[in-house]
Amino acid sequence: MITVYDLALLIALALICARVFGYIFTKIKLPSVIGEILAGVFLGAVSLTIFNGQTLSLFGFSWSVPELSYLSVEFDFLAEIGILFLMFISGLSTSINQLKSMGKTSTMVALGGVIVPLGMGFSTGILFGFGYQESLIIGLILVATSVGVTVRTLMDIHKLDTDAGSAILGGAVIDDVLGILLLAFVVGSDPFLYVGFKIVLFFILFVYFGLKIIDKILGLGEYIHLPKAFLSISLSLFLLFSFFADRFGVSGIIGAFIAGLLIGQSIKSRKIVDDVQTLGYGFFVPLFFIWIGAKLIIGIVDDFASFTSIAFFAFIIILVAIVGKIIGCGIGARLSGSSFKESVQIGIGMIPRMELALIIISTAISKELIVGIVANQLLAISVLITVCTTLITPILINITFKDVPSKS
Repeated sequence: MITVYDLALLIALALICARVFGYIFTKIKLPSVIGEILAGVFLGAVSLTIFNGQTLSLFGFSWSVPELSYLSVEFDFLAEIGILFLMFISGLSTSINQLKSMGKTSTMVALGGVIVPLGMGFSTGILFGFGYQESLIIGLILVATSVGVTVRTLMDIHKLDTDAGSAILGGAVIDDVLGILLLAFVVGSDPFLYVGFKIVLFFILFVYFGLKIIDKILGLGEYIHLPKAFLSISLSLFLLFSFFADRFGVSGIIGAFIAGLLIGQSIKSRKIVDDVQTLGYGFFVPLFFIWIGAKLIIGIVDDFASFTSIAFFAFIIILVAIVGKIIGCGIGARLSGSSFKESVQIGIGMIPRMELALIIISTAISKELIVGIVANQLLAISVLITVCTTLITPILINITFKDVPSKS
């Protein structure tokens, strides 16, 4: 367990590097999020070499270097809050009416983004000699989109409010739900129907009824004559939605997004948007991307042997992960009436994998569905998939959305 002052140093270095690397990347016309992730890679490497608890001696003076870990429980907690803030901010910035108008597209995108990557991943596993169960796990790893990187990139270039941006957001929510259901079906930790019932119940309670009472709850801020009372109430709702979404088995980030979506429909939300963005972008959100970068480099260093032993298969499965989402989501978007260019944009926006992919592989290992060297290899592949899809998506989004006008 690290001390509060060690954590303060971790945060200070993270924020400084995030801003420096982010600034450099904006200067070379690339999204700042790439710089923040690479800042995490840099800090992760530094934590393994310099800040590892060693003692330095110079001119007779000794100095004990603190052991800093960007994968500590404390920093991990702050990073998790960061992704929740990012999704809350994206919800505040999204129109329910526009999301409804893209409902058909989002559904088709999600279905295509599940069926095609799952089928391609399973087939690739079989072709490379893995068993049926192992190949099914490979397919599942490729299913769920991690929309955090996409959302941040679209926000940076002011394209989140486009039709493609709305379709990506809606598709990612449905995509995550389908991924959770498939995980329950394959792993069997809870009965499939029970998981489905909990998810439906969550959306009824927190979306349907939430729309009816959200204004009344937010109105309490007008009766509490304290500084930033309305902000406190909004943040409380956002965190409660995240908590209950997690407890209902949906995903905390979906709860955060829905809270932002509901609060954003109220005219009162204008009072808090700037404060929430300041708190999120100024502190918590950069820590999430630093954590991603650190997790990637430390994971590679810790299990380098597993990475090298599966290099060719890893290369193929990463291509499948990228192409599978572009084709699957792109076809779904095209069938729902989107233009070819929008379909490609949506497919690219759905490429990143992160939380659910790692949850799926970790659950499969803990349930002993995969064991031994195969377990280590598939875990290494999952990390590589998150590395490559996380880094390539902002670049591709920057290229394909370049000439798209913002609606705001």
